[in-house]
Amino acid sequence: MKVGDTRDKLMKCICGTCPTYSSCMKEGMQGLFCARGKSSCALAKRGCVCGKCPLWAPHSLAGGYFCEGGAAS
Repeated sequence: MKVGDTRDKLMKCICGTCPTYSSCMKEGMQGLFCARGKSSCALAKRGCVCGKCPLWAPHSLAGGYFCEGGAAS
């Protein structure tokens, strides 16, 4: 299910706690990749926390690394 890009959802976002989240993403204030789409930063996969996100179950998300693959559909 599509995740809306809202302030409420951004406040629940845990992208910043992900081991893959980089200083580039932080400097660009990137996050909520499941709604906003993939990162413009180079990625070094170091683990994924998408499945632990409070937005995961309510939106029936599947997969992970939305920072690489883009927004959930």
